[in-house]
Amino acid sequence: MAQIEFDDVAHSYIRHPQKEADYAIKTIRNTWDDGGAYALLGPSGCGKTTLLNIISGLITPTKGRVLYNGVDVTALPPERRNIAQVFQFPVLYDTMTVYENLAFPLKNRGMESAAIERRVHEVAEILDLTDP
Repeated sequence: MAQIEFDDVAHSYIRHPQKEADYAIKTIRNTWDDGGAYALLGPSGCGKTTLLNIISGLITPTKGRVLYNGVDVTALPPERRNIAQVFQFPVLYDTMTVYENLAFPLKNRGMESAAIERRVHEVAEILDLTDP
């Protein structure tokens, strides 16, 4: 693990937040040291998943910076961060094929069909989900 630093990170799902109540995550200024063990605890809706999504690059914080070992990674996409997260309850849709499950988030992001096709096959290969 790298040292992860939250430099005045805050996030709102509102386009132009005006007041503190508009923020799902209030300002965080904290450092998680390399090799440390950390837990996010709190009730549903308190921002645990939002913070993990910010760390992994799935969400860009409204304010502040995320640094790995002192390097600002706030604008880096997830694939350039060399970090992963595993959800407690994986979301798989049993009404969809493996391909459709992998393509679903990409379609929701508005990616073009050819790019979705390439990425799904790439991920399936990495996860060893292709035919033998």
